[in-house]
Amino acid sequence: MAEKDPPDLQHADLQHASKKVRKELKKQSVIRSALAMAAGTFSSRILGFVRDAVMLHMFPRAVTDCFVVAFRLPNMFRRLFGEGSLSVSFIPIFVEARADSEERARRLSNAVFSIVTAISVVLSVACFVWMDKIIGFLVGDPRGFAANPEKVVQTIYLARIMIFYLWLVSVYAFHMAIANTLGYFFIPAAGATLFNFGLIVFTVLPFELGAYAGSSQAWGVIAGGVLQAGIVAWLLIQQGVLPRFTLQWRDPDVARVFRNMLPGLFGLGVFQVMTVVSTKFAARLSEGAQTYIYAADRILELPQSLIAVSLGAALLPRFSELHTSGEKHKFLDEANQAVRMLLYLSLPAAVGMYFLAIPITQVLFMRGAFTQADAEGTASVVGIYAVLLLFSSLSRVTAPAFYALKNTWLPAAVALFVLALYISLGPYLVEHYGLEGLAAATSASAILNIIILQVCFRFWIGPLGYGRIFISVLRMIPGLVGLGAFCYYGYPALLDLVTPHVSLYPARTLTLSLVISGGMVIYFGLTMLTGSEAGHKVFAMLKRRRVN
Repeated sequence: MAEKDPPDLQHADLQHASKKVRKELKKQSVIRSALAMAAGTFSSRILGFVRDAVMLHMFPRAVTDCFVVAFRLPNMFRRLFGEGSLSVSFIPIFVEARADSEERARRLSNAVFSIVTAISVVLSVACFVWMDKIIGFLVGDPRGFAANPEKVVQTIYLARIMIFYLWLVSVYAFHMAIANTLGYFFIPAAGATLFNFGLIVFTVLPFELGAYAGSSQAWGVIAGGVLQAGIVAWLLIQQGVLPRFTLQWRDPDVARVFRNMLPGLFGLGVFQVMTVVSTKFAARLSEGAQTYIYAADRILELPQSLIAVSLGAALLPRFSELHTSGEKHKFLDEANQAVRMLLYLSLPAAVGMYFLAIPITQVLFMRGAFTQADAEGTASVVGIYAVLLLFSSLSRVTAPAFYALKNTWLPAAVALFVLALYISLGPYLVEHYGLEGLAAATSASAILNIIILQVCFRFWIGPLGYGRIFISVLRMIPGLVGLGAFCYYGYPALLDLVTPHVSLYPARTLTLSLVISGGMVIYFGLTMLTGSEAGHKVFAMLKRRRVN
């Protein structure tokens, strides 16, 4: 029988493994990694807006309602897997496995890839077979969506095409998790750019690839998914770490991944689950409600993805490394810095969304079949979503701390409680306040979710340092007030100056660009004058990039 190593040798081995992990992560700062991912995400979001603008321009609300509802399920899995539970469950254990040996890491990645592939294919086929019942459950309310039975039939048809994107996005998300662990953030994030490109190409085809309007666009989802998954697979091939299909699934590491993943589906994905639930609530509203929620959600996604999702994706490997090496003080310090940086970036975005809701919606979507009434309906949701942006973004940097500790049950329990409250509150608010009531229910749920998570953070992990965070926010207030005032008074004043010289749409676009640019300068300048640490850090990074 082999003798165990003495405790001091075991401790030395752990220290060596910890150093190896730090070296392989290239000692990148979290902010630099987040910026790399944000740069890749930015191009995809721009094309995403082009994609949605083309759809809303070409098709009436009856058709866009059908497409939006049909895309709900695969889009939910994109968010859950691409930005959620698959990554947060796999990355900490994969980091630990790589610190031990490459062979252990390879066995883990091959097995998880194979299981994810099998589950996603089976789930796609099951949804395809029972899609009529799924869509009937979501939008079968005869008071609204189902008042026109043909819309339900069209939605089922489109959903059966797009459901196989579920498998493609699962593969993409898993490959992206591996790439992020290796320190690659730009290319995986830019993969969504190819998805949007493929979707745009199929949307503008002069013919339909099916029996209903929107069929070509549905096939574009599949084509874009192939491109998106392909570029990350190519990256992993270049690095020699592309996972392979295997039937050897019995492994302790694999079991740990999926034990963490199941509750994580609710923990980090609560707002994605709420999006699907809101589809059912909105089904009782008038035509266009589904499209307005979708368009507002797209506007919300741009700052959320650039700031919170990018920062959260960069935080998880870093938190996992610090937890593995036992550096709790540094763990808490970096969590504090992440929250302060998140607030510095997301608060002005929320203020801008609130005061510029109608101009943003008009510039992005109001053309062709998308009318002024449609813009106003969407903007009413965007204004409320400004609150959602702030609090859902905070959960993006709070939840990874629990996942790095391999604790997915606590965020899941909180999420289930919040979801239950949402389901109870939503119907009442929809009945009395319509579309705005539905958006308010979503925002209220986000606020409750982050409050409970922050309380749990204090007791399970440690003090986050709210004193430093409070002082940091105080130094942002003059900048936020200046930004809000400039948006509120500056946009109509500038629009009146510009409109006599150019036509209305270019005037709106130019004015909005000037107001956003000027607002950023005002906010950044005032926060620098008040001594904002986050502002000086951003300035130093921008200066360093310009010098390089």
